[in-house]
Amino acid sequence: MIIVQSNNNINSTKSRFIVEKKDEVEIKNILKITTASSLSALGIVLSSITVLIPNVEFISFTIFLITILFGLSTGIFSMISISLIYELIVTPIYGSSGILILFKMVCYLILILITVILRKIIEHLSFWEIGVFGSFFALFYDIVTTIGGQLVIFQSNITLTYLFTVLVLGIPFTIIHILGNFIIFSSLKEIINWIKTAFNYKGIDYISLGFFEDKKATSSKKRTKKEE
Repeated sequence: MIIVQSNNNINSTKSRFIVEKKDEVEIKNILKITTASSLSALGIVLSSITVLIPNVEFISFTIFLITILFGLSTGIFSMISISLIYELIVTPIYGSSGILILFKMVCYLILILITVILRKIIEHLSFWEIGVFGSFFALFYDIVTTIGGQLVIFQSNITLTYLFTVLVLGIPFTIIHILGNFIIFSSLKEIINWIKTAFNYKGIDYISLGFFEDKKATSSKKRTKKEE
């Protein structure tokens, strides 16, 4: 009889543990989706506000931030949704990018992949080093989208001289993009700390913040749970 009760207690404990784990996973997924959606919407709004300022945008940083926080799959999902919404709603205000969106998404995808690969390194970078990273992406983005746009328009009639001329003429706008990205990207850790503070204020500690989690606090929580 004692053995049966003991087995029942073990099974009950296991079942409760499994249920709690499932609930925790669901809560994490909900928080991940809602937070990523909110950040995506904020990125679109901020880019819409600055739409009349040449090459000052928050889309690339928003995708970078979401990838840092939630990883590859969420980063790609946000990239697709942000790009499509922005191109369909905001871009028509000053013109249509058309097939150029494909070149933009290629740049964003490369940004996501590099971010995922360098997440552990980015954790240890200073604010200005992260800003330099954003500046290099701005340069890469402008080169790819400029050349891509010209290839789409002129196709086989385009020449290397013409491409070089277009890139040179676009230098002032590229400089603005580089400076804008430097300032925006350099605020990464401050924004992540703000997000963590906001969630802690609400008493929520389920959200996964990738490699920017406080490792000492995390290990302390694990020890506390084991003791309980």
